[in-house]
Amino acid sequence: MINKLSKNKFNLKRFLMYLPIRILIIFILISLLTTEHAQVYLSFPQVKQALSPIKSEVFLDWMSQESPYIKTVLPKNYEPINLSKLSFERLTHIELNDPRSLLGNELPGFSIYDTNIFVAGEGTNFSNVPQESPPPPDYITKNSGKGSNTNSDQPKEKNGQVFIYSTHSWESYLPLLGLTGDPNADKATSPNTNVHNVDGWLQDDLKKKGIKTVINTTNMGNVLKEKGWGYPQAYQASRPILQQAVKSGKDYKIFIDVHRDSSRGNLTTATINNKKYARMTFVIGEENPNYEKNLELAKTLNQYLVKNYPGLSRGVFGKKGAGNNGVYNQDLSPHAILIEIGGVDNNEQELKRTVQALANMINDYFKKNNDKQPVSKPKN
Repeated sequence: MINKLSKNKFNLKRFLMYLPIRILIIFILISLLTTEHAQVYLSFPQVKQALSPIKSEVFLDWMSQESPYIKTVLPKNYEPINLSKLSFERLTHIELNDPRSLLGNELPGFSIYDTNIFVAGEGTNFSNVPQESPPPPDYITKNSGKGSNTNSDQPKEKNGQVFIYSTHSWESYLPLLGLTGDPNADKATSPNTNVHNVDGWLQDDLKKKGIKTVINTTNMGNVLKEKGWGYPQAYQASRPILQQAVKSGKDYKIFIDVHRDSSRGNLTTATINNKKYARMTFVIGEENPNYEKNLELAKTLNQYLVKNYPGLSRGVFGKKGAGNNGVYNQDLSPHAILIEIGGVDNNEQELKRTVQALANMINDYFKKNNDKQPVSKPKN
């Protein structure tokens, strides 16, 4: 009895001795789990992606080890999951059937091809996926345009159904700048003549169809310059714009972030009924809780283009992982999408034709969904 008490006393003493170390370890683990990188890897889309290979049949297979009868309901073509392969792929981020997952970690710049093609447009493949390109290194520090520098809606509307803004407002088109055919695509940047022109054309076409539209013409180059931020912080800079719009109380049903693709004219121009159009691309960030709803909206809109303007859409793409934003502020609303309209070589006529097609697409969407309620309450 005495020996047992002595042993218990010794264990308690030992426990108290190592208690500070245990607390320190727990503190470190909690700190690591709450870092920005951990939040990304443990976010719902990431966990969902990691578990995506595990289908319901797998659980039935495991349960059948206790009750063999359950195995009779499994499909005839069912193949048991390889846990060692699954563990290796999830731990190393290397997909054995996708060489991009290996090369992307080894070759600088190869991460731009880490794109999911949800819907491939005509001629679209992994070798010609749309690409974002930063402005020239000195653009933000040397250029401050005449565009608005505030986060207010312009013009003021009592209500609205479509909200349009441009995170990369400096993106322009060589023909609009008098540089048609210039081999240097980086010259397609301007603080004044840029994608905001496209925003305005779209607003005008939607107005003709009775669709109230609000555009925000904030000069994002000015915002980045004032905050001392660079190109990678562009979506962080534009986030308050979309937040204000979502919280405004207006009946917005779609929020569109208008961009311009950096690809050249051979990829961004389509001929439909003997007329040239600037091709469009839908981009969805996969690292946000609204990912599936955003994707559903993009696919619905894309279907209209495929049916009525064959070849106009380059497709619907998903972005995530290193080298990509992966969110694009689409976590603020399940009705937020990013649309690339044309590339650096498209001219005004081609862009205006595409904008008309885009307005027709939105009008068709509203007619088919006029019984649906406005967007849900925003997230901070």
